[in-house]
Amino acid sequence: MKKNIIGSLVVAGMAAVTVGIFSNSTDVSAAGVATTFDHITRMYNRDGDLVTNRALGPNTPWQVGIFATINGETMYQVSTNEFVKASETTYEGPGGSEVSNFTKDDLYGSWINDNSKYTFYESGSLSIRGNGEKADDGIFSIVSVKGDQVTIIFNSERDHSGWTQTFTYSGNSLTSNSTGLTLYKVEYH
Repeated sequence: MKKNIIGSLVVAGMAAVTVGIFSNSTDVSAAGVATTFDHITRMYNRDGDLVTNRALGPNTPWQVGIFATINGETMYQVSTNEFVKASETTYEGPGGSEVSNFTKDDLYGSWINDNSKYTFYESGSLSIRGNGEKADDGIFSIVSVKGDQVTIIFNSERDHSGWTQTFTYSGNSLTSNSTGLTLYKVEYH
């Protein structure tokens, strides 16, 4: 009888600690799958420290427990205390906010930053005009729209160069996960 009471108290104590940890969290529950890109993907712990003895393989799917913001970056929980950067995966499943309703159709139109105006046309063409209104026309291809992550391939007609960037969509802005470029949607009336 004494063993059962002690065992019950231990289980109850662990449950209370677990509830206490997660009740103070501002994370959002998820029920989707994060798939790594075509390279080894590093993981981070809850404090944002690099996990040095493990990584995720290329092109592998992982069940996501929660979305978390760690050191200002969106991350997906893939194990008890291991997270991957949202910018290093694609996510499929509920987004827990308005971003799950974002589609590639929302990308069409004009976007600006401090130096340029980007216009995405439904035909897959792109015009980038700088402050001097010098145009760099080209084409773009939307590789994926998963949750709040948008991956786009840009190809310039002027110098035939191409580049790929993944952006995080938030409301009416797209922020590059690699360069820090932020574009803001412009509604012209």
